[in-house]
Formats: sequence, C-alpha cells, structure tokens
Amino acid sequence: MSALKIDKRDVAWCRDGKFDEGFTDRFDEGSGSFEAGAPRRGMERAWAPWARSLCAVLLIGACGDSKSTDPVGAGGTGIVAGAGGTGTAGGGGAGTAGGGGAAGSGGGATARAWLPSWATTIQSTEPNNLPPALNGNTLRQFVWPTVSGSEIRIQLSNERGSTPVDIQKVHIAKALTQADPGNSAGQIDAATDVAFTFAGAPSVTIPVGQTVWSDPVAFNLQEIVLTAVTMQLGATVPPEITGHPGARTTSYIATGDVVAEQSVTGETRDRWYFINAIEVMAREDAYAIAVLGDSITDGYGVLNRFGRWTDYLTLAIQNDPQLADTRSVLNFGMGANNLTVSGQYQDSGVVRYGRDVVPRDKIKWLIVFEGTNDIIYSAVQAPAIIAAYQQIIQSAHAEGILVYGSPITPTNQGDAAIRAEVNAWIRTSGEFDQVIDFAAAIGDPNDPNAILPMYNNDGLHPNIPGYEAMGNAVNLSLFYQTRPN
Repeated sequence: MSALKIDKRDVAWCRDGKFDEGFTDRFDEGSGSFEAGAPRRGMERAWAPWARSLCAVLLIGACGDSKSTDPVGAGGTGIVAGAGGTGTAGGGGAGTAGGGGAAGSGGGATARAWLPSWATTIQSTEPNNLPPALNGNTLRQFVWPTVSGSEIRIQLSNERGSTPVDIQKVHIAKALTQADPGNSAGQIDAATDVAFTFAGAPSVTIPVGQTVWSDPVAFNLQEIVLTAVTMQLGATVPPEITGHPGARTTSYIATGDVVAEQSVTGETRDRWYFINAIEVMAREDAYAIAVLGDSITDGYGVLNRFGRWTDYLTLAIQNDPQLADTRSVLNFGMGANNLTVSGQYQDSGVVRYGRDVVPRDKIKWLIVFEGTNDIIYSAVQAPAIIAAYQQIIQSAHAEGILVYGSPITPTNQGDAAIRAEVNAWIRTSGEFDQVIDFAAAIGDPNDPNAILPMYNNDGLHPNIPGYEAMGNAVNLSLFYQTRPN
C-alpha cells in the first residue's frame, strides 16, 4: 500500500471514535521505524476529512483523546462537546463504548483542555499475574493522581483481549486511609463515591483491541492522594487480561457487586487490570511529562507508598511555584521491558512510545530511561539501542516534544562495555535535548558497575532512598518551557 500524505494543518481523523490530528509517518513493528508520509500504526481507519472544519466551527471540547480544548468553560453536551462517533467505540456517539464530552458549565475566559493526571502503560497480563475469576465480581484498584481537578473522565482498555469485556459499573472515590496514607486496606470514603457513565449508561462493553472513555463527571480528584477505582465486571471477560503488573498498589477482588461499599474482602493482587488513564479538565497551559522506562521507573521494590522516582519528581514539581498544578507526571515504566525487542506479553519501549506518548498531545516532555534489559537479557548491541533512541527523538521532535535521556544506571549484570558505549553516546552526542544523569545520581563513583550502597536494593534496582535521589536529581527548569514550534 502506498504511503498516504497527511498534513497536520488540514486533516483531522477519528481513531476508535476519537477526533485527532493526522500524523505524517507510520510506525512499522517489523522494522522498528517510522515510515514518512503515512498515518501512524493502527491509526489508518475512520478518516474524517471534515472533522477539522467541524471542530473549528463548534469549538469541540472533549474529543476522546487528550487532544481537546474548550475555550468556553467545560463545553456543552452532545456533538459540540463530545466526539460524535457512532460505532461501538465511539466517544459520545451511539454505541456501547461511547464517552461524551464535557458537561457545560457556562462561559469563562480561560480555555481548558483534558490533561492526563494519571496513566499507565499496558500489556497482556502473564499467567502468574492474572486475577481470580472476575465475571460478575468487584475489582477495586488504587492510583495516585498527579494533578488535581474537579471534572474528570477515565479510560479503560481491552487492547489485549480476544473477546469483548463487559463492565457493569465503574466508580471512583477517595481511599479511606488512616495512619498510612499509602494503604487503605481496600477501604474507600463512601461519602466521596461517584459513578461514571458511558454515553449516559452505567455499563459499557469494550470491543476487542479497543479503549473507551467515560463521560465527564464531577469529582474532586486530588493530586498525591490515594484514589480508588472500583468496577464490577459482567458476564464476558476475556482470558487475556489487559493490565499492568507493576501497579505498586494492592488491588482487591470481591464476590458480587460491592462497588459502593466502604470495605471489600476477598483475594488481592498487586496489579492493575483494565484501567488506563484518568484525565482532568485543566487550564490550557497545563501539560504532561511522560517517562518511558523499565522496572526502575516502574518502581520495583515499592508497594503501597508514593515512592517511585517519578513520585519524588511529582512532589518536587508540586513544590515549585512555576510548575505546581500545571504539570502532570505519567509513568510509562514497565518491568522486564526491552527498549528494542517486543516479547510475548509486552511491546518494546519503542512500540509503547507510539501508543502511550504520541496520541497524547498534552505531553510536552519525554524522559527516556530504558535499555538495561536489552543488554542484560537480550544481548542487544549498542548501535541498535542508540538507533531506537534516535527514532524516538526524531519522532518526538516532530510532535513538539522535548526529549531528555538518562544514561543507564550501574549494575554488575550484562555487558559493561555495551552499557558504557550507550552511555557515552547519551552524554556526548547532543541528540537528546538534555541529559538527566541518573547513573551519576545513584552510582558508586569508585565502581562504574555498582550503585552506591546507601541507594542499592539488589545490584540492579535502587531502594527507596535511591528513587528519592533520582527524583531530586531532575532539574525542574527543564519543564519551564515547551519545545519551540
């Protein structure tokens, strides 16, 4: 098939019922590169050449993806504020998986837009990480938002399922924590419990390989406050569960419908299933920082506490008067992930970049910190790792994203010569917009293959003080300005 030329200025498209701008290249999983002059991988369907004009005339608000603004408050209703799709995955149209636009709240001088406050990267859950039977049962999961908002929506994913998934209801509430702010033992503050709807209905069926957005709902989402998402699954649940094993919070599975109950009892898993992102309606100049990484970014060793290095970065941002309330942090770390090589259950970091970062135009900064698993477990050589960095940098720059890279942190595993070659390129090539040197932050200056004892967990991963040192090593001025057009 010949490449199709797409001009971002003139074409809008609808992917899975979500309006978006066209892109000028396609990601090819086989070659691991972007093909110039064609729409992105998985985004060739449902072209809507009239959508840009319609958006311009109607000032469409919440259009399914993050690529939506609303200059008159939070929108209106129906097609003016939603993505007017009509298929099963349409955003706000007639269909089982629709999600409407922002509810109108009258006029206002400040333009607003959907901003991801929390998001994760997904995979097909490995057999040893699967939940117990979910059909008809309640699943309660916990997340840490990074930006506050009073109007929110949630994205659910069945991208790895071989059948549709039926979800009877989805609620959100603040976790009921007492002495430990990171662990509610599965309890919620029932007085804060709010139900999501999907095209006006409490239930939703997510088609195979799709994501869905809820309708917007009023809820006081608070940054760095443990928040519960509770759902009851329906009769149809695919054997392949779309999820994220490295949740670093405990999820609870209970029999039947106890979605709105304060406490749930049953089995537990330290995993996330089906939840993908939570967005808030925020001021238009609020943007997101994305981090592409492996288990070190995913927070190996952390459980039920705000203790990943990206969490410490979030804390620092919220204490910076120039950044507070206008920068979210999205952790796209994935344990055991390779930058260059996809596996049975996981996409490579390069592929995940195309899924998790590119479609979200609120992402203006990307930190790339991945490659150690390629060296340790897949014997990938330095040129291939460097080529992957270059592909991401080139594509991200075309999307208006500043890209920061970090040298791979020290370890006594894998080929040290390959790691040294990769790190020398990161530090000296000048291809990353800036270098954030996590290796220097936690490495032993007397041993290039070791983490400082005070920051060491197991020779590969940092401990909690090590994550804190990494988060505090980031120069916050890197996020004061966006990439010039």
